[in-house]
Amino acid sequence: MATSAGEVVSDFLAESETLEALLRGIDEAQWMAPTPASGWDVRDSVTHLAVSNEHALDCVVTGKSDVIDQVLSSGSVAEYEGAHLERGRHSVPSEVLQWWRATNLALADAIRAADPQTRIPWGPVAMSATSFATARLMETWAHGLDCFAAVGVVPRDTMRLRHIARLGWRTLGYAFAVRGVDPPGPVRLGLDAPDGTTWRIGEEDAPTWIAGSAGDWCRVVTHRDRAGEREALRGGGPDYAAVLRNAQAYLSA
Repeated sequence: MATSAGEVVSDFLAESETLEALLRGIDEAQWMAPTPASGWDVRDSVTHLAVSNEHALDCVVTGKSDVIDQVLSSGSVAEYEGAHLERGRHSVPSEVLQWWRATNLALADAIRAADPQTRIPWGPVAMSATSFATARLMETWAHGLDCFAAVGVVPRDTMRLRHIARLGWRTLGYAFAVRGVDPPGPVRLGLDAPDGTTWRIGEEDAPTWIAGSAGDWCRVVTHRDRAGEREALRGGGPDYAAVLRNAQAYLSA
């Protein structure tokens, strides 16, 4: 499942196009429909993606994450987020869509041009260009799920989930650390991919194992499990319950 930054960037753009297709087909009232994310409507979700892309672009271009560092260290994430959501709320949906689309393209170009050996900062962590693109794909997919849910459209899982599935596994140490919990031992995944194949992630002899739908696992690690996905996953071993309880593929304060 090894991938290059260019491959992930292409999948990031494809994921963005999937969400864009949904957004182009809804009316203004649906843009204001509440999502499962408390207090956010569709326009807020797209605004968040645009703002996050702008911050990500700055990190790629400058090699610094000053804004994110400042927000996380001050503990004012909610206040900062609210101020930026106002930017979208003072714009019509077509303007928000155009803004978000422009940030997708600019960020994709920047990541493709980045030195593959350079670590790109994102708050307290630094990632390869491949991992950085994966994080943006993950966030686009996760907030896209919110938008699909808001307008009552069922999204289709794709093979792009392989990036998010591995990210959710790779970030287990971080996810446990931000909760002040001792990290798990080795974990292996056996996930049913959308094309009927199986994705095997981790060492085959890892004592903790999780199996089931790749879509269910990805929803769990992005905290979009709203229809029993967590319970549908099977597993065992010493850290099985703790992994499902603490897994988180995204950065948080």
